[in-house]
Amino acid sequence: MYIHKKSLFHKIKLFFLIFIIVFPLSLISGCEKKEEEKTSSVDFTVVTDSDIPKELKKLIKERRKNPFELSFSDGSYLYVVKGYGKQQATDYSIIVNDFYMSEDTLVFDTDLSGPEKESNTSQKPSYPYIVIKTRYIENSIVFK
Repeated sequence: MYIHKKSLFHKIKLFFLIFIIVFPLSLISGCEKKEEEKTSSVDFTVVTDSDIPKELKKLIKERRKNPFELSFSDGSYLYVVKGYGKQQATDYSIIVNDFYMSEDTLVFDTDLSGPEKESNTSQKPSYPYIVIKTRYIENSIVFK
């Protein structure tokens, strides 16, 4: 009887040891981000401030203090906006790395480029954002 209990105890201990190791690993592997594969490029135009629709300007002004992402349509065109929130200086640039269609989404990939350290940049706060315009496409948008 003693041998049987010891064997059962070892089996239970082994089961919990495996569970403690395998379960967290399965959770981690399930949290992998799906990379959106490019199926085609999408033509776009960077929109100047004077060409942004009034309704969109209002939305941008409401959100500009914090980082934001939004899309807006006027029925004919799709506007995609990426804002980087309040920055402590001026002279920031936003680089559009890519704008493309994946299987079922549009992907908008941008980066914020800060002012040169040696430049005489104003220390006045700024709210950098970029607006692009493309033909109306009804897909959801992934921001990178």
